[in-house]
Amino acid sequence: MSQSSGNVLVIGGGVAGLAAAVDLSSNFFSVLLVEQKQHLGGRVFSFAHKETEDEVDNGQHLMMGCYHNALRLLDMISSLPDVSLQPALRVAFRHSEKGKTELRASSLPAPFHLLSGLLGLKSLSLPDRFSLLRVGAALMRAKPDSDERLQRMTVSEWLHSLHQSEANRKYLWDILAIGTLNDAPEHVSASLFVKVLQAAFLGKRSDSAMAIPRKGLSRIFGEPAADFLRNHGGEVRMNTAVERVVVRGKKVSEVVLSSGEVVMPDIVISSVPYFDLPRLFDEQTLQQFPEFDVERKFVSSPIVTIHLWFDNDFVSEEFVALLNSPVHWVFNKTKIFGDRGHGMFYLSLVISGAEKFMAMEKEELVALAQTELKRFFLKSRTATLLHSLVTKEKRATFSPRVGTEQFRPSHKTSLENFFLAGDWTDTKLPATIEGAVQSGFACAEAVKKMR
Repeated sequence: MSQSSGNVLVIGGGVAGLAAAVDLSSNFFSVLLVEQKQHLGGRVFSFAHKETEDEVDNGQHLMMGCYHNALRLLDMISSLPDVSLQPALRVAFRHSEKGKTELRASSLPAPFHLLSGLLGLKSLSLPDRFSLLRVGAALMRAKPDSDERLQRMTVSEWLHSLHQSEANRKYLWDILAIGTLNDAPEHVSASLFVKVLQAAFLGKRSDSAMAIPRKGLSRIFGEPAADFLRNHGGEVRMNTAVERVVVRGKKVSEVVLSSGEVVMPDIVISSVPYFDLPRLFDEQTLQQFPEFDVERKFVSSPIVTIHLWFDNDFVSEEFVALLNSPVHWVFNKTKIFGDRGHGMFYLSLVISGAEKFMAMEKEELVALAQTELKRFFLKSRTATLLHSLVTKEKRATFSPRVGTEQFRPSHKTSLENFFLAGDWTDTKLPATIEGAVQSGFACAEAVKKMR
C-alpha cells in the first residue's frame, strides 16, 4: 500500500464536490478529488446516444436566475456562455383541451412583474387568477426558516389555507411544486416551497427567469470543472472509490482508496449522497459519531426521463409543462441544443416524483409518452418515432417531506477536519443544483477560515 499526503481531499465528483474543489483550487489549496464513477457531475451528467450521437442528459435540469451560486460556479469554470438566461420569465403550459397559455413576467418591478403575469394565465378563470394574489401576499410576509407552523405544513395544506382552488393547484402550483421538490404536494414541505417561490418571485426580475443549458450537462459542469482543477494544480481521479475513512480522536487521520493507496489529507470534504455516507466508516466510528449514520433518515424520490426521436418537428416551444398529465415537462432538445444535421427531432419528457413509474418497462413508458404527446400536440399523430431511450434515476433527490429538515446535517461535523457537502445537507433549499453548489461553496469557506 502506497502513501501520499495532500492538503484537501474531496470525496465525490458531483456538483457539490466540484464546487468545493474549484473554489479551494482557485484559492491556492492543493486539492485531490476522487470519484468512483467514470464521469463527473454525479446525477448532473450527459452521454452520447449511440444511434444519433446526440448529447443525452441523464436527467433534465433547468436553472433559474436566482441560482446565484450555480451561476457563479459556471462563471468560474468558463461555462456561463453556454447557458442562456431568459430576458424575463416565460413558461408555456399546455392543456389537452384548452390549448396553450403562458406565464410571462411583465416589465413591472418585482414582485409585480410575476403577479401581473399570474393574472394573465388564460387556463384559469378570472376569479381563480385573482385568488393567486393571496399566495403573493403570503410570500411577502412568510418567514419559512423560523415559522414553525409553516414548517409543519405540506404544500397541499398551505395552498388550502390560502383558499387556492383545485384548478389553481392542478394547473399551476402542483406542477411547480413537483418540478422543484420532486414529490407529491401532499408529502413535501411547505416551508421549502415557500423559499423557492420567494427566491423566484420576490427577488430581481432576472431571478425568476429560466437559465437554459445549451450543451450537454457534462460539457457544462463536469468536463470544464475537471479542466479548471488540473489547470490550477489539482488532481482528479476517476474510477476511484473510498474504501474507508480512518478516524483517530476527533480527526480524520487517513483515507484508504480502492486502489490500495492511503491518503493522509489535512482536510476532507465528503460530497457523497446520504445513502453512501455511512459506508465510508467502520461500525465503531458510526457508533461513536452517529451523525454520519443518516441513510434511514431520508426518503428518496425518483425521476424518469423518456427520450424520443421523431422524423419531423411538432413542438414549437423550447420547453413546456403539460397540465393534468403524468408527464410533467416536455423539452425540445433540438431547439435547445440546435439542429445537429441528422434531420431528427429530439424530445425529452420528464416525470418527477416518479415512484409508480419505476417498475414500468421501457416499452410501456415510451407508449405512455407517445399517447400524451398525441393528446397535447395533434401534429405528433403523423410523426414517426425513430429512436427511444429511457433513463431512470431511482435516487434522483431526497424527498423534502415535513420533518426532514431536522435531519439535514451541518457542513461542519464533530470531526475537526471533516466537512459534509451535498444537496441533502442543511442548505435550507430543496435538492437542486443550486443547493448542491451552495453546500460545496460553504464547505470551502469553512476550510479557508481554518488556514
